Amino acid sequence: MNLKYQLLQTASLSNGQVRGRYAPSPSGMQHLGNIQTAIVAWLQVRLAGGDFLLRMDDIDTPRVKEGSAEQILDDLRWLGMDWDVLENIDYAADADGIYVESDYLPQYTAAFETLKSRGYLYPCACSRKEIRRQVAKPNESGHYVYPGTCRGREISSFAHDQQLVWRFKVPDEEITFVDMLMGEQSQNVAVAWGDIIVKRFNDMYAYQLVSVVDDIVMGVTDVVRGADLLDSTPGQVALFNALGAQAPRFWHVPLKTDADGNKLAKRDGSDSLQMLREKGKTPEQVIGRLAFELDLVESNAPISLRELLDSFTRYGG
Repeated sequence: MNLKYQLLQTASLSNGQVRGRYAPSPSGMQHLGNIQTAIVAWLQVRLAGGDFLLRMDDIDTPRVKEGSAEQILDDLRWLGMDWDVLENIDYAADADGIYVESDYLPQYTAAFETLKSRGYLYPCACSRKEIRRQVAKPNESGHYVYPGTCRGREISSFAHDQQLVWRFKVPDEEITFVDMLMGEQSQNVAVAWGDIIVKRFNDMYAYQLVSVVDDIVMGVTDVVRGADLLDSTPGQVALFNALGAQAPRFWHVPLKTDADGNKLAKRDGSDSLQMLREKGKTPEQVIGRLAFELDLVESNAPISLRELLDSFTRYGG
């Protein structure tokens, strides 16, 4: 679907009742794919006159790199991006107006216990290696689907010192939603993935649960993120449903790739914003390039975020 049309259409129908977020993981330098997502997320909210929040997804602590969060904030400020702080939600922002996941463990525990009390969760001792032994081959999507080996087992049946994950019993049915950019999506999560891990062997809550809880507590209406997460979205929709919450609108932005067609990755520093800054690129040059590649503007001429927003106002008016 046309991104520019969808942004304008949503803005015209929103009446300001839009709340979005950008939720980077502080696991390395931000590449242009990350920045592209941030720009679309900011633009979508600002066009609609809503609240734009910045959340640091640092729950996966082993992957967090020292100084990464500070670099992300510096990069976003350099681009001219701003964000809002809310007073009417159960999360408190830090001194920079950032919502930091690792501060909200009590909320994740509460959601976990709610799902557990409703019969949605069960303990599991199967490692990835064991699942691959149990499953002959991956499915069409390349996933080794968990076969439900531990479903029905009581926690008392495991050794007291046995490492366990906790899985969410996904419904064996088609889950359908309409992505604002990718159109209608339908997936039977039980067939595509199997039961989803919500708590890991290291006793940390998994991204799937944490992201859903964050978006519920923060009142997020629109989630803009990379298309690589599209396939996992139906499982999150199932979690929203199990927690009695309405899923937000999803916008999965096409991924940026390198010259060989590979997805940009933080680990190799490919097209990182920090590298571009060191080469003397201006914020306007970076924004102009990304906006042009997304067909938001007619040329790749330098443009600021505010000028980009104003260009939409003129286009829509």
